[in-house]
Amino acid sequence: MLPIKFDYAAPENLAAAAKLLHENQQARILAGGHSLLTAIKSGLISPSLLIDLKKIPNLQDIKLPQETGGILQIGGMTTYDQVATSSEVQKNYQALAEAANSIGDPQIRNWGRMGDIFAYRDLACDLLAVALVLEATFHLTSANNSRVITADDFISLGIQTQWQIPEILTSIDFPAPISRSGSAYEFLKHPASGYVICGIAVLVELSANDVVDKCSVAVTGATSYPLRLSQLAHRMQGKAPTPKNIATAANLARESITTAQVSNQELTIVADRYASSEYRHHMIGVLTQRALTRALKQTQIP
Repeated sequence: MLPIKFDYAAPENLAAAAKLLHENQQARILAGGHSLLTAIKSGLISPSLLIDLKKIPNLQDIKLPQETGGILQIGGMTTYDQVATSSEVQKNYQALAEAANSIGDPQIRNWGRMGDIFAYRDLACDLLAVALVLEATFHLTSANNSRVITADDFISLGIQTQWQIPEILTSIDFPAPISRSGSAYEFLKHPASGYVICGIAVLVELSANDVVDKCSVAVTGATSYPLRLSQLAHRMQGKAPTPKNIATAANLARESITTAQVSNQELTIVADRYASSEYRHHMIGVLTQRALTRALKQTQIP
């Protein structure tokens, strides 16, 4: 049972939805609803109006790079299951498919929408780490204009606790991967709650002479917000993808989190009833090694 009363609207086009959101300061977007309902039940928000996007066309599509001129475009009302089971996503954006498939259970994945987690700033979710390493961009629409922001900027805004998106997330875009690239998402979930205790997303690209040309690693769940591990990425560049170098990178992943804590007081390694901070800190290294190993296997030419 929800502890408040609210009005409900289901506009049939994006302009009408943006207008309702602009005219009602206490309105909230209903996009799947799981994050929204949790926030209402816990008393974090008390919306006067819920604006359901389910009738708006073109928000539930997955547009492939060959259709858009080089990007994978995922509509804000696309379900997690659509993303997880898409053959294009599974083939070329493996970390994204794995993260989407790790969310909740089949019922949640078939009902929850991509825009739901991002719109309600679920900073512990699997998808944000993947958005960082795959360099996703977010398309936002309001009654007055539209804009595009990067995953880094989106998360930075989300850290501001008083921030509320006055816009509608219409799509999340991912650039097309290069030929010798690979990605992976390794995670550890609490078996009862389903929440991620630690998740590591990785993207690697190999050069023609078989050394790491680009490496991007991000952590979620274990830290107070998703974080890109820049030190590790720089250290891996120019290195051969050997087991020894991967193990060294995994150790550096743990060290870089500690360094980030010193330089940023807002960042902490999470400790709760699900797992201690020490355990999460250990798993950052373990999962980084697993994710790097799997991502690098994808870069091999058959």
